[in-house]
Amino acid sequence: MKRFSLFSLLLVIFYFEVLFSGAIILTKDNIVDEVGNPFKSGSFVDLLFDGKNGYYITQDGIYPLFDNKTNIDIKNAQRVGLNYVLSGSKIYRILNNTATAIATVSSGLQNIYVKDDFVLGIEKGQVTCYYEGKVIWSLGTPVNSFKVSGNYLAAFGAQTLLINISNPQYLKLERMYPQFKDYAYFSDYHAFSDGSKIYIYKGASRLSVTFPYKGPLFSDGVNLYSGNLMINANLTQKELKFDVRALVPIPSGSTTTTKTETTGSSVGQDTITTQSIGTESYTQTTQQPSTESKEEQTSIIKPVEAKPTTKVLSRFELAWKVIINDQISGKPAIKGDKLYIPLLKGAVISISSGKIDWTYKTGFVVVGHVTVGNNVYVTSWDDTVYAINENGTLNWKLKLDSDISQGPAWDGYNLYVVTDNGTLYIIRDEIRSAKIVSSYKTASYPVLPPSISLAGKIYVIDGLGNLWRDKTTAGYVGKVKNLPILYENHYVTQELGFTLIDEVGINYQFIPLERETQIIKGKNLFVTISDQIVDAVLGKEFLYALGNSGKLYVVDKDSRKIVFNDTIPGGKYIGLSNGYLYVFGKEIRSYYMNDNPTGFWNSIYANQFNWNSAVK
Repeated sequence: MKRFSLFSLLLVIFYFEVLFSGAIILTKDNIVDEVGNPFKSGSFVDLLFDGKNGYYITQDGIYPLFDNKTNIDIKNAQRVGLNYVLSGSKIYRILNNTATAIATVSSGLQNIYVKDDFVLGIEKGQVTCYYEGKVIWSLGTPVNSFKVSGNYLAAFGAQTLLINISNPQYLKLERMYPQFKDYAYFSDYHAFSDGSKIYIYKGASRLSVTFPYKGPLFSDGVNLYSGNLMINANLTQKELKFDVRALVPIPSGSTTTTKTETTGSSVGQDTITTQSIGTESYTQTTQQPSTESKEEQTSIIKPVEAKPTTKVLSRFELAWKVIINDQISGKPAIKGDKLYIPLLKGAVISISSGKIDWTYKTGFVVVGHVTVGNNVYVTSWDDTVYAINENGTLNWKLKLDSDISQGPAWDGYNLYVVTDNGTLYIIRDEIRSAKIVSSYKTASYPVLPPSISLAGKIYVIDGLGNLWRDKTTAGYVGKVKNLPILYENHYVTQELGFTLIDEVGINYQFIPLERETQIIKGKNLFVTISDQIVDAVLGKEFLYALGNSGKLYVVDKDSRKIVFNDTIPGGKYIGLSNGYLYVFGKEIRSYYMNDNPTGFWNSIYANQFNWNSAVK
């Protein structure tokens, strides 16, 4: 029986320690370590690493790196994550020499990457994240592609958005960079490329050093690779003897098993297994009888389906969120689970189930709220009212006499719009066209949209704080945030405050004080919140309030206690519909509440449709 030489044993251990402290690299026709020592030659598609074992991908299957006789039977696999592949429409998780199908993706999802079973991809120009078939979040800014490196996702569009996805369920926008095409993270540096040069950033600061771009950027966490160029943590470059086609980083201390064969006499064969667990290692020698020659059979591993799970949201749980790169300029409207959101730059977007369905661009700036009636109505500073159908196409538009800063009101029959000149227009919406029924003058620069009574009386507050009822003034009321109407009675809140009205006609007044907001129910103090409340909604079980700090407060109406709170960056508006609460700021969030709106005037502009009318 022939024994391994000490040199052979040390060579195996050396290969292991070098390989599994940095990266496995795929070159043109070899799999090598960072130094360039080859481990396997042949035609390979890509590499994988599951935290313990390395794999290589060929057209006919996936193989453990040190086991040619095990074939994970997935043909034409495309790597879409550190240990995930896509074949056909299915995504498989490769783990411990097995393959489990975790998701089926539609043909519309492109540029797919999977992290911790969360499926990321580009759908309708936006980065979208799925988990167990449901949208968890989406990035509303249009992008062309994205690249994941470490715990960061770089989304490439008109600008480059850098997103922290260390926990893929809760993305965090780190910062924005100029327009780039490629990205990798290494040694606390962010490396970007425009296709000709590599630019190095430390946080938001761009360093003066640049490097030539020689191919796609890869990182093992410590070093950066581009073609045959390697850049280390000291920002020193080195030319390699090979071009890097693919790479999987191997964290220090990973547990893995390698196998290699010696050369020598054909009479017998010894196999040495070296295993590293943390900082300890050991070797084991096994012998095979030299008198027998057995042909090893390939073990075919068939993929299995993941066991289906049905996730039921808990009350107050975040269902999804969308990050947008624009300012929400007016209160959004909600119809069922569809959100219609005005953006300052002059666009209206429709969101459902955590994804942007469509975007419609108006002619100029939008600052008023959106209203839903026969159409989706939005007003603009280009003097125009737009009526958009629920598919995102224009049904009609109507030019008026001046800028329109306030959103329209809808009473089920007519649309009411007041311009900055103080002209009040009554418009009949005939679905695909519209006509002006009548108009008259009030004072200029209205501070509120029209409020409409059941009898069709029209109330407007002008820039001086005067209340207009139809064509005449009805007294001075100052600056308030809304003017609710119950039947024919209008309610004026203390200056800068607002009022909501519940299902039995009791009003909730939100009275702003210096450092808090008092909520008065009827004539009694209901609750005091240590924040300036900017928006609120009445639900059947809860009262929902949003502070100018972006903090959300959920108050139990029976106990009058805050039972849930959260903070939303830049939070400005909230809405409640079909059991879900929507919060609008720099992010748009959906929380499951198992609650629905209630009352005659449950939101600042009457209801989730923003009707601003006493119509029930």
